[in-house]
Amino acid sequence: MNATIEISSQNQRIAVTLVIFTIAFIGLVGNLAVFLFATTVKTLQNSFGRLSASQSFAEAILCAVFMCFYCPMVVFDIPTFKTASSYMGLVLLFCYDVCIFSHLFIAINRLCSISFPFKYSDLFSEQNTRILIFIAYAIPCFTSIYMHLANHCLLPYVDFGWYFGVNTSASCDVIRFYVDFCKDFGVVALIAIVDVSTMIMIKVTASRMNSTSSNSLQSQNHRDREIAFFKQCIIQGGVFAAELISFFIISGMQTNPVGIFICTTVAWCSVHSIDPYVLIFLNSELRNMLKKNPIGMVRHTRVTHSAQPAIQGIEI
Repeated sequence: MNATIEISSQNQRIAVTLVIFTIAFIGLVGNLAVFLFATTVKTLQNSFGRLSASQSFAEAILCAVFMCFYCPMVVFDIPTFKTASSYMGLVLLFCYDVCIFSHLFIAINRLCSISFPFKYSDLFSEQNTRILIFIAYAIPCFTSIYMHLANHCLLPYVDFGWYFGVNTSASCDVIRFYVDFCKDFGVVALIAIVDVSTMIMIKVTASRMNSTSSNSLQSQNHRDREIAFFKQCIIQGGVFAAELISFFIISGMQTNPVGIFICTTVAWCSVHSIDPYVLIFLNSELRNMLKKNPIGMVRHTRVTHSAQPAIQGIEI
C-alpha cells in the first residue's frame, strides 16, 4: 500500500476514537460491576459466579486497553504508541483467549449443574474452580504470548482500517491459522456441543423434576435459575461466534477501511462490552442491587461457601 492510502485523516481518526471510546467505556463499567459485585449476590456466590467474575476481570483489562491506549494512539497519531502497539495487541489477544476458555468452563459448569445437581458442589468446589481459573489464564499465556513472541508474530496497529493486524511471514501465517483461528473456532465449537448437550439434559431432567414432590417449589426455583444461567451461556457464546466470523472471515472480504474497522476493532471491542450486560440483564438480583446502590456496594459480610443454603446438597 502507498502512503496516501495508509494515512487516515484527522476527522476519520476522531470518528474512530469516539466509536471505540464509547464502546470500551460502556464495557469497562459493566465488566468492573460484574467483577467487583457479582459474588456479593447470593445467587452468584458459587463456581458460576466466580468464573464469571474472573472472566470480567480480563474483559475489563481489554476494554481499558482500548480506551486508554488505542484511543489516544489513534486520535493523536502517537508514533511511540504505534511502536508499542505490536505488544499491546498481544495483551488484547491474551484477554480475548482468557474469555473464550472461561466461556468453555462456564458452559461445562452449566451442563454439570443441570445433569449432576447432587454432585455439582463437589465437581465445582472452590478449589476446583480456582484450578479452572488458573487454566483459563495459563493457556493464553502460552498460546497468545509465548507462541507469538517466540515466532516474532506480533499484532501491530494498522492505520488502514484502524485495527491490530498480524506480521506477515510464513511462521506468522502458521501461528495465525493454527494457534489463533483453529484454536478459537475449536473452543467455540466445543462450547456449542456442550450447550446442545445441556439443552438435551434440560429436557431429559424435566420429567424427573415433575415426578419429584419433596421440595418441589424450591427445586423448581433453583432449576429456573440454572436455566437462566444457561441462557446467558447461549447468548454469550453466540456473540463470540459472530465476532470470530466477522474478524477472521468477513474482514478478509473488505477493501474499504471502514468495513475493515467495523469487522475487526468494533467487533472485537463490542463482544467484550456486551458480555457483562448479558449477565446483569439475566440476573434480577444483581440488576436490582446495581439499580439501588451503584456506588459503594461492596459488603464486608459475605456468606461463605460452607454457610450457603443448599437444596438437597445442591449449591445455590
